[in-house]
Amino acid sequence: MENLARQTTVRIQTAKSSGSGTIVGRQGQTYRVLTSWHVVASYRGDRTIVTGDGIVHKPLGVPRRLGDTDLAIVEFLANTEYRIALISGRSAAVGEPLLAAGFPAGAGVLAVARGFVELLLPKSFCQGYSLRYTNNVKIAMNRSRIFNGKGFLVGINDRGNDRHPGFEVYTFEDGSAPTRELLEKMVKSSWGMPIGKYLQFVSSHVGS
Repeated sequence: MENLARQTTVRIQTAKSSGSGTIVGRQGQTYRVLTSWHVVASYRGDRTIVTGDGIVHKPLGVPRRLGDTDLAIVEFLANTEYRIALISGRSAAVGEPLLAAGFPAGAGVLAVARGFVELLLPKSFCQGYSLRYTNNVKIAMNRSRIFNGKGFLVGINDRGNDRHPGFEVYTFEDGSAPTRELLEKMVKSSWGMPIGKYLQFVSSHVGS
């Protein structure tokens, strides 16, 4: 599973910051990468995509945000054949083992963290986060990809544990807030976005 994560995970970087993405599709020589919107939101043409073989690619066009979620698509052109991540068609289950893979701050080497699904919220936080899991992700690695035990991509992580509860990061999509007791538990966990958010967008835009 770790080898699969290394083959499908890319580093998206600028001179001052970096994040992670996952190759999720290919059409001809154009590869599609799924990443977090805030990783590419300030795009000004200076970003590069580094694949697992160390080759640096220039993104094609501008990043595309998926609805109002914290997801985005970037593309790059390559005549090299890269592996594409398999996407799970079902939701992760509580207790299911997970592997998070991403690039920690200042590191050019992919890091992985193991854990399991701890909780699935009945409604999402703003921008789509609802998957709580135990993997101890490092700084900037919280822009990581989440794989299940069979190597399928099941989510995108971006909220590491012990994140400050301010700035409304733990507000639900309907505008409501968790109880104080629940909030204390939420802050101590890593949070991811189920891959179903991406699949919903793809299915609703087929042929568009």
